[in-house]
Amino acid sequence: MSNLQTLTWLKDDDKLTEVIRKLSLGIELNEDEAVYCLAVAIFFIKTYQSEKRRGSYLEFGYFLVLSYSILMEDFEPLYDLATNLGFYPITKNLINHELVDTSTFNRHFIGKKLENFSHNEITETLEQQVNRADILATDAIDCCYVAPTSFGKSSLMVDLIQELKLPKIAIIVPTKSLLTQTYRLINESFKQRKVIFHDEMYNDENDFIAVFTQERALRLMKSESDLAFDALLIDEAHNLFEKDTRSILLSRLIRRNRKRAPKSRIFYFSPLINDVDNLRFEEQQYIDGKKIHFNIKEAKLFEYKLNNQSYIYNRFLDKQFEIGENTDFMRYIFAESKQNNFLYLRAPRKVERFASRLSQGLPYKENEILKELAVVIARNVHEDFYCVELVKKGILYIHGKLPDLIKEYLEYKFRQIPELKYLVANSVILEGVNLPIDNLYILNTYGLDTKKLINLIGRVNRLNEIFSGSVSNMKKLEPTIHFINSEEFNRKDSNMFNKIKMLKSNAFKDAIRNPTLLEFDISKFDEDIERSKDTVDKIEAINKKNAVVAIQERENFLISEPDDEFDKLKASFIEAGLHFTYYDADSISDELYNRVLQYKSNIEWMLLDPIEKVYSVFIQGFEEEFRDKVLVRLQNIKARNYYRMFVKNIHALTLKEHINLTVKYFYSNAEETKNNIFYIGESYGELAKDGTSFGATTYIDLASKSHKELVNLALVKLKMESDFVSYKLNEFVSLLKEFDAISEDDYNVFIYGTAKKRNTDLTKLGLSGALIKKLESDKQLDNIEVDLYGHVNANDEFKEYLSLQDDLTQFEINKYLPLA
Repeated sequence: MSNLQTLTWLKDDDKLTEVIRKLSLGIELNEDEAVYCLAVAIFFIKTYQSEKRRGSYLEFGYFLVLSYSILMEDFEPLYDLATNLGFYPITKNLINHELVDTSTFNRHFIGKKLENFSHNEITETLEQQVNRADILATDAIDCCYVAPTSFGKSSLMVDLIQELKLPKIAIIVPTKSLLTQTYRLINESFKQRKVIFHDEMYNDENDFIAVFTQERALRLMKSESDLAFDALLIDEAHNLFEKDTRSILLSRLIRRNRKRAPKSRIFYFSPLINDVDNLRFEEQQYIDGKKIHFNIKEAKLFEYKLNNQSYIYNRFLDKQFEIGENTDFMRYIFAESKQNNFLYLRAPRKVERFASRLSQGLPYKENEILKELAVVIARNVHEDFYCVELVKKGILYIHGKLPDLIKEYLEYKFRQIPELKYLVANSVILEGVNLPIDNLYILNTYGLDTKKLINLIGRVNRLNEIFSGSVSNMKKLEPTIHFINSEEFNRKDSNMFNKIKMLKSNAFKDAIRNPTLLEFDISKFDEDIERSKDTVDKIEAINKKNAVVAIQERENFLISEPDDEFDKLKASFIEAGLHFTYYDADSISDELYNRVLQYKSNIEWMLLDPIEKVYSVFIQGFEEEFRDKVLVRLQNIKARNYYRMFVKNIHALTLKEHINLTVKYFYSNAEETKNNIFYIGESYGELAKDGTSFGATTYIDLASKSHKELVNLALVKLKMESDFVSYKLNEFVSLLKEFDAISEDDYNVFIYGTAKKRNTDLTKLGLSGALIKKLESDKQLDNIEVDLYGHVNANDEFKEYLSLQDDLTQFEINKYLPLA
């Protein structure tokens, strides 16, 4: 709601500044200060009510009342404010916990009226209820719901699907973690409809709900050229503004679906969009915007500086108040910790290192629940996995370089086990599952713009955590955010104050970087070209503009539904990502196609395995054409043999078996090559290829690592290679299948690890090859079945079997197969 106007002129009022200082530091107000505080609050709120454009006045008045009521434990002013402005969850909570006098007739009457704002056992704000009703009733083809994190987006999606009554609906989510979470919600809410979350689960149904990433949705639309969704529900829609590959893919999906089905509906959901018109991709498009303008949480922003002093920032005064001095930043973290603490860093390696530092400062207290979790992790991952020892002290860490199953399991345990007090993580948390977090430490701000900071802070004290439970959690309406400066985990001369000041106002502008959106301004490149003073700068500016124009032309071509063979070929190559793979994919498209035609008529070539086919068609002779040098590794027979074995192992081995095999590979590779310098990638690289620390550091010295370090590097290596296979190699194999250059069985063995239809169906449901192998060995596959709607049912024998399994095994099965 806040606009860009500031209230910093308030600093001229010494009495008010002193009141705010005391409210910020938790110092009780005297009677005169209390009266003045509430009088100022009333003035600002009444001014807002007469001039609704002054949103910052309401925010300031609310801040004064909220802070006063919590500090002084006098909740009457907060009750009156919440009731009059429609912040009904606060009103209901104050009544339920008898924090205000409930004996009056008026309070009883209001308590009864609040029942009208109850939805799915949750009390909504007035603004929330009005927006929900408007969205469910809108006739607009396109609609956007903008609301802070935890304002009922998921339940609204369920209501919307029920209201729309359309046969083919797709919910598009940005991550696999959200895919799992959303699938479970939809699967449980629609027992009489087919629910799918993998493109290959589609079987010519005319009525289904799909929970997809944009990649899976596009793959389905590519394989089914006449398929279109009647409605798209786009989660985290602010991602559309970015220029990265996945944002372009999301835009492509939306535009292609609208091209095929002009009357299809699009619903955008996001906490971080300023102007819904910025989502438009064509001139005639109208988007009906619905927005929750007011966030009833008001964060308390702390900063720990390099001089060991700590401060609290007030965004209305744009001023910091000194709190006190601490010995060091680790002691500060422990002193300020709460029940569920989230510590944010950027780099995976620093996430691990900080988790270790945190552990060193915590005493060990024996706990059977944590010991059992450590045993489960050691048994399923590895006894040398860093988390095994960390969890014994109530610490977990997660980042994008951990295997998806382990990352999701650790998130699940953090939600489930109160004794796990500390979670150290990076940006994987920004669009992940909902976690119980009541305290946030930010130790690195690189790459965090205003939107990302707001999104990160929004993860703290979700509304359902504040307004549920047997005790009042009014203090959680003031989530605590700590910016921790340190040269060890941030940068030299670390100073986060400028980042904190970005939160002065909740207002922000949408930065439109996606060139396929209507509001993208390509003229800025012409201005850059005009301003360039030397030839190098001008050439660079011209190249940037040409790259953007190429994206626009490519995306326009892809949604035009090509009808001749060459255009279909070109479209297939583009969708497989060849324009990212080669410097000039267009110039070699004919040669690639001719190779496929020539080779697939050769019986001996058709007998080759998929990796050899990928090499001979897409790599051999084109080594100098590659933009993506990672793929060029396949020119080496040893690399092809490695990935041939890797693909086989990833389907057959347990994670622990695969880690042990990878560590063994580290040792044998060093022995065989007489060279300990090993490629690991940017995130964990320490050396250049020549063993020095100059240039691109993407290598490590195996000889300098302990066995435990090698185990944890193996875990990272497995994730990196799995992603390479899933997002690179599989695309080329799928392209060969599209051109009938690979058999159905070979394709299924490569992608799913088996040609058995029963097993591939379970793999598509989300189970790993190793788990399916175990179920098959234990003779349990006949005890589970998938009904016509795609829901999994199990007999009592399987349920008994499941109850006897390891906790992680139960988690993996229940993740996609909710059998209870």
